[in-house]
Amino acid sequence: MISRLPFELLSSILEEAAYSNAREIQHFTYGVDTTSTKGKVQRTLRGRVANDSLRWLSTDAIRQVNTQWHDWACQYAFRDLYIRRWRGSERWTQSRNLHTIQGYPSKDVYYRDPYCSLRKTVALFTTHPSLASSVRRIFFDGFYGIETTALIFQVLKCCDGLDSVALPWITLRYGSDDDWSHLLQLRQNSTALSSLELLAVDLKQSQIKDHARQVDKHPLRSHTVDFGHLRRIKLSGSSNLMPINDDDLLAISRTARLRELHITGTTSITTKGLVALSRASEATLRVLEHSPLSDDGFEHPNVSSTGDGSHLCHEILQCPHLRDLAISLPTICVDLFSDPSVKWAGDVQIRAAGVCGQLSSLGKSRDARQGFVNILSQARSLIQTQQKRDIDLNIELYIDRFIFEPSKQLVHADLSLGEILSDGSWPVMAAPSSKGPYGQTGQYGKDERAYQCVHEGEFLVGLQKGYISF
Repeated sequence: MISRLPFELLSSILEEAAYSNAREIQHFTYGVDTTSTKGKVQRTLRGRVANDSLRWLSTDAIRQVNTQWHDWACQYAFRDLYIRRWRGSERWTQSRNLHTIQGYPSKDVYYRDPYCSLRKTVALFTTHPSLASSVRRIFFDGFYGIETTALIFQVLKCCDGLDSVALPWITLRYGSDDDWSHLLQLRQNSTALSSLELLAVDLKQSQIKDHARQVDKHPLRSHTVDFGHLRRIKLSGSSNLMPINDDDLLAISRTARLRELHITGTTSITTKGLVALSRASEATLRVLEHSPLSDDGFEHPNVSSTGDGSHLCHEILQCPHLRDLAISLPTICVDLFSDPSVKWAGDVQIRAAGVCGQLSSLGKSRDARQGFVNILSQARSLIQTQQKRDIDLNIELYIDRFIFEPSKQLVHADLSLGEILSDGSWPVMAAPSSKGPYGQTGQYGKDERAYQCVHEGEFLVGLQKGYISF
């Protein structure tokens, strides 16, 4: 019998059956609409069915076979959960089938609790702790209140096998030290949370001005809150209500020993907080991503220094196991690429506002131009060193308005002003570029012109003659 097979083999068979069942399930939800059909009822597409709902539906038949298969199906369905605040204003009919509706649909609006999914999850996990034990990854979206934060931590306390969680940033303000210490502690089964994501968004002005929301329980000040078991932290987005800042990262760095650190799309964290966390994790850090935004959108931010006079190019080299790097720095210099023992691999992206020690425009100083040429040359040398070790490394430098690819000796930029100043004599050879002001994402439909691509030598000629400024 199939039930006598080893559990690993049985699990693979059931997983293939679940995949097959999922292909037969409707992947979209529908509603009814009368606005565009002059009163006639028409079915409309509303959106995709969530992945966790698909997994539950695809194992419906498997759960009914026997106890062993039922337990496997529950673990499979509850492995990843996405709990989202309900948004919408649909008018609900009393039937699932359009042909059974008598007359026109009712125009009565039926209230639906936007936090219903969160409340029901708390009730389910409280009464059925075995289901909560199956959860490995959980994502909370749209819950930014004090009451919902308490419900979130009730859910998390039930999940004793949790490996990864994505939370609203405000939980770092509304959660107590007991909540956070319980979430991060080593459990009785010798497991602990390994990945933490904090996602920030802007709130409405009415929400910001609500004095009831101006609460900060300062859980990071407690010595019982220990980030030592975490292996990954991701901080994403910005908020206009008590955003995560450098002080929070300094508090986390007291106990953190990370392998991955991601800080993206934020305006409230500077390199001071970044360096504090990277220093604390320098012996273990393998992935470092720092892509902040300025207050006014996509322009490169004026990243502040660490405040203690340390050279950031040297700070990065203090992480011997660092492999993946995408970082924004105030300035860069040749020292950043001077260590041949680094383990960098893949696409390394470095954004900077200028060059270390640059006191004047590169177009006005021969020594400054030569110093920048040395940076590009040293980056190429590092790429070649990694190639000799069979390591594929590609370095891209985003400096001011220019994108440099040292391995190909190419520069990408908007060169239209240089063409005008040179009366069309420069650049001599230029090709269309697939890149744009924001790298691979190209342009955002504003006032940017298409980027062009030129050789480094051509770029330096334009720089020397003053056709471009840098």
